[in-house]
Amino acid sequence: MYNKNNKNNNLLNLKNKISKNKKIVLAPMAGITDGKFCKKYKNLFAIVCIGAYDLDKDSQIASEKIVNRGRKEFLYNLDEFDNIIQQNIMDAKESGAPVSVNVRFKDINKSIDKIKTILQRADIFELNCHCRQKEITDLGIGQELLKKENNRILKNNLKIINKINNELSGQLNGSSTPIFLKIRANFISSNELINNLNNVKDYFDGLHIDCFYPNKNCADLDYLMDLRNNFKDKVIIGNNSVNSINDAKNMLKYCDFVSVARCILRDNIEWIKEMNNETEKYIY
Repeated sequence: MYNKNNKNNNLLNLKNKISKNKKIVLAPMAGITDGKFCKKYKNLFAIVCIGAYDLDKDSQIASEKIVNRGRKEFLYNLDEFDNIIQQNIMDAKESGAPVSVNVRFKDINKSIDKIKTILQRADIFELNCHCRQKEITDLGIGQELLKKENNRILKNNLKIINKINNELSGQLNGSSTPIFLKIRANFISSNELINNLNNVKDYFDGLHIDCFYPNKNCADLDYLMDLRNNFKDKVIIGNNSVNSINDAKNMLKYCDFVSVARCILRDNIEWIKEMNNETEKYIY
């Protein structure tokens, strides 16, 4: 059952874990951002995201197919998932940042035990509504979950995740894990996406938005602004084409944090250190 007070507490607890001077988040990159990758970047990020991790056999088979055509994914024995994810969360926490775990699954009923493990240990549970790889979208998941015809599935999944979260919070004296959605801009129109997200807004705390702009070498900030204006009570992380302080500041006009990916692989991180220092001086 939705509990507004619990949702408010979720976000307050999360904000208390994040360094005030940090606005840059490490985005999840399939087959790359595990715990060992994250812990190399101590005290750099506001949040580190690991994943995407598959929680059931169907999504894992899809990842195997993706790997077979040359892309990276995390492959592992699903029977050993609990130990694997616990170790990766522990490693990622060595970065000094809260840890978000990005996940995919076809059948939530076959993923419940793994969802429980993540909710008990992660700082954020991030449902992947973003992946556009055909092997994943053919399952009706990833970005397909953003479509109106799949809104019922998304809502059912989120209701079950929230039910588990609330049950666990009762065992942990009211402390529960914020639920985020990783989504993609311009897969559907912003108006359609806003309508679809409004149908499930009671079941998530934050949005992590890839501001993908087709045929453009920049982020779609107008799309991001539309979402910001309609979900002012949610934490919003913007993503795409952020490679400098200027890029980050432009995106931060419409979101709470920005996430980065490819610039980290190019070791383009000095600007993040500079921005952290600049923000710290402004705050203190």
